Amino acid sequence: MSENISNQTELLLREVLNETLLRDIFLFIFLYIFILVQGWDNLFLLLFPIISFSFALFFRVIGTNKKRLMDNNSLVFYNPIGIESKNADRLVFISLLQLILLFWIGAESIYHPQLIDEFGLYFNIAYFLIYSFGFYWIFIGIWNDCKIIIDLSNFEENNFENKKLIVSELKFNKIKLISHLNIIVFLLLNIINFVFILFNILGFSLNFSQTLPGTGIEDSEPLYLPYIVLIIMIAFPLITSIFLRIIYNEVSFFSEIELETKISSLPLELQNQIIENLKIINKKSIHNSSAK
Repeated sequence: MSENISNQTELLLREVLNETLLRDIFLFIFLYIFILVQGWDNLFLLLFPIISFSFALFFRVIGTNKKRLMDNNSLVFYNPIGIESKNADRLVFISLLQLILLFWIGAESIYHPQLIDEFGLYFNIAYFLIYSFGFYWIFIGIWNDCKIIIDLSNFEENNFENKKLIVSELKFNKIKLISHLNIIVFLLLNIINFVFILFNILGFSLNFSQTLPGTGIEDSEPLYLPYIVLIIMIAFPLITSIFLRIIYNEVSFFSEIELETKISSLPLELQNQIIENLKIINKKSIHNSSAK
């Protein structure tokens, strides 16, 4: 029994760990090691790319597993939280960009420590703007991506009135709410961060220090970060998780009666195939529809 479970687990890992996922992990670890060898004593700034990359892995694994479950002949396009590969690519790019900035500021603190005060200003703006933009970016276009669609365009009997049937999608009021909150939080926290940086320039102490690899060389100062970055670090992944949960619940669970109505004009064999495709990807989507 335990041997069968072990074999199933090994098979699942082999299917999930595809070439794209391994490429992402290799690039991230490779750049991360380059940063660590600079001699970072304080790892606070290094947490930000880890958070971004964790969300990228979340989307990548879900997308890979969905592709594993759905064969090429599936009629259902199941995207309750958007197009996972697109979101993963965006967040991988953001996390790698953060690592490049960290490597740059670490190198500058070693080779040009006298310029850290000047470079620190640009780093504080760019680094946290990029981090927050990654979470803002994945919700751009949710009205177009977050939906479950039945695609009949490649079906042999291609004489249906509607080539694509929308089984479930995000309602307009939810799209409007999430889109507005997304941009408000993004702009508000980054504007506050910029204001805190200006206060620091004017001599108001609203920040805390972070040592860099070259801190102390030629009596150089540490990097000063506004306190708002603590909120930025927690707020964006937390809000993103809440938004994703709302979107998933809205799109993933739909009425069985509505589904039957939409596919009633299709051949019975095709109806059964569609229902089977939906059950494969999410067994609860139809059975729990009455609880919505």
